Amino acid sequence: MSNNNLPTHGIDLEALNLGPMVRHARTATFAPNWKSVLAADAFVGIVIVILGLAARYWISLFGWLLVGAGMVYLFLVMRRSLQWRWLRQRAGLN
Repeated sequence: MSNNNLPTHGIDLEALNLGPMVRHARTATFAPNWKSVLAADAFVGIVIVILGLAARYWISLFGWLLVGAGMVYLFLVMRRSLQWRWLRQRAGLN
């Protein structure tokens, strides 16, 4: 699915000259509540880590796998926040 079909609230992505970064431009990137979207995403990762820490007392391997998955998820959320911040700066929204 191409991101070119998604509305970006009147922002002309071609005029921003983003190059290959245009594939990371989503509707939520340019929404006014973009930080809330990322915070909710980070919360999911934190819950996964907490569930993994709790599960490691019953099933050690499964618990540690959940902790690892949660940490990877949190890393990806941080990476996405940097991408979105850069894209918003290019669009003149920050």
